[in-house]
Amino acid sequence: MSLPYRKILCPVDFDENSIAALETAAEIARHFDATVYVLHTILLVIAPTSMPVYVDLYKAQEDTARRNLLELARKHLAGIKYEIMVNMGEPAASILKAERGIGADLLVMSTHGRRGVSRFFLGSVAELVLREARCPVMTVHQHAPQKHLVGAWMTASPVTAQLDEKLSTIHAKMLEGGFRNIPVLADGRVVAMLTEGDIRSFVGHFDDTPAKRAITQALVTVGPQTPIREAARIMRERKIDGLPVVEDDRLVGIITTSDALAATTSEG
Repeated sequence: MSLPYRKILCPVDFDENSIAALETAAEIARHFDATVYVLHTILLVIAPTSMPVYVDLYKAQEDTARRNLLELARKHLAGIKYEIMVNMGEPAASILKAERGIGADLLVMSTHGRRGVSRFFLGSVAELVLREARCPVMTVHQHAPQKHLVGAWMTASPVTAQLDEKLSTIHAKMLEGGFRNIPVLADGRVVAMLTEGDIRSFVGHFDDTPAKRAITQALVTVGPQTPIREAARIMRERKIDGLPVVEDDRLVGIITTSDALAATTSEG
């Protein structure tokens, strides 16, 4: 593939390492007046079906991912032509499909990512992409996130609910996803954390109760750079099981007591 590059594909999972890759893609794009295609893949942990709960589950994740991609692009791709892409499926296959679909001249990606189900920039994925890609691949090597910080342990791009969404749908999302807390959004920003206990208070009235009526606690958030022990202290003192992780007024993840326990037991 001869220069100049015109179409640059950059997969991101919203962690510091993939954002570093995006900044590298931006530098190249400015030099060649190229278009950057910013891709986020939503990992399928539940097979999609025609049932509304599955549709709502992944639609919420897709909407959140698109909002986050737009904010990233506005911040890191100022003055650069770009397009955002959200796919669902297995990460390496998603990246390769996008590369072929847009006819990319260059693929810029990170080789490290966060833990948990949102993590997909692992060595095996990078190796597969390097082996199968038709265009040149530039890998951006970064150090792993500092293990004592929330950003190293949180789950990125969590499933969310809306203020006016009915508890029946939210409860189904939580059951299918196996989690006990869900961030509630309004106009794209997190405004509350709804818990399993909040929802149980309305048993028998799920179908006609919106999320905003079930919220019981004031919103408390942490950032990716918050020490994991501080997040654990907040959850312990407030007797809550999870905290939204916010950066630049944008929901970037969720940290739970299980995450904090795993982090503290891994120390040393």
